Amino acid sequence: MGEGLTRRQALQVGAAAGASAMAWGPLISRALANPPNCGSLKDIQHVVILIQENRSFDHYFGSHFGVTGFADASVLPLSDGSGLSIFAQPGYPGGFDGDHLYPFHFDSFKNGECTNDINHSWGPQHTYWDSGKLDGFVTGHLAADGSANGPLTMGYYTRKDLSFYYALADAFTICDHYFCSVIGPTDPNRLYSMSAWLDPAGTQGGPILSTSSTRVERFGTLSWTTYPEQLQARGISWKVYGNPDGNYGDNVLPYFKQYQTSPVLNANALAPTYPAQFHADVAAGTLPQVSWVLANLIDSEHPPAPSIYGESVAADVLNTLVSNPSVWSKTALFITHDENGGFFDHV
Repeated sequence: MGEGLTRRQALQVGAAAGASAMAWGPLISRALANPPNCGSLKDIQHVVILIQENRSFDHYFGSHFGVTGFADASVLPLSDGSGLSIFAQPGYPGGFDGDHLYPFHFDSFKNGECTNDINHSWGPQHTYWDSGKLDGFVTGHLAADGSANGPLTMGYYTRKDLSFYYALADAFTICDHYFCSVIGPTDPNRLYSMSAWLDPAGTQGGPILSTSSTRVERFGTLSWTTYPEQLQARGISWKVYGNPDGNYGDNVLPYFKQYQTSPVLNANALAPTYPAQFHADVAAGTLPQVSWVLANLIDSEHPPAPSIYGESVAADVLNTLVSNPSVWSKTALFITHDENGGFFDHV
């Protein structure tokens, strides 16, 4: 996924940011006003999972208070003897403290809302990780993306930029030790989100370590068991509410043979749409027990798409659920990202 914004879409970002920010407070107040109708996890009747694209924890929430972010006192030291922590990434010519680059603010109200996509493929991601030393973000990105885009890995947003996500974190629960399942790009991580497997031995169509440029070439090539099949075998209802304009890569279920041949699997995985059918199912009280929500490309938060568009999707999902109190009171909503998109994270 690497499509850019049109000029019209880019000009809409500022207006969307202002209008959306005014709506966050009342929505969260409504969500909190309807208490959960459950005493234990067993009482949760609906699980809704919104998986967005390519943002790390520090990139979004490193500046949030009370989390394992930029104020983390237990941050790893650099292994170069400099006495600095990995917040000071080495290898940046003309940087600070001897060619180091520190995290810096992407100001979405100036020129930081729509940033270029940076390399997050299997090889470079493992370079950034550097066998757990986490000291290769700048050197790796300079090699993969050049001097203009490489430093973007250290950019981060603040409460001012992500007003809805920060309001959610204040009101509900934020998990500050989440990671991508695979140190790599979208396809492997989306496969983990739907199956927890990449077939490393290559006996069922894998292993999948990269993101396919066309996706269609992978349709019907995999055969291991997925989460939806496990749910269905246990009598648990499910749907994937996807992009009505077609599969652009976040729905990996078409990669599996069984979703090409089974009418039931195909119908639940490919036919439901977001937002139309998701809205309708919640309103009618027919939301399945487990739902995955996949936004369209421009709303997915994948750079260069603006974060505010993704926040609007998250707000819409929450608003839809809250609008039916009987559904919301017994629903657990999870909002996450498939992988870090190459952005720095210190944990």
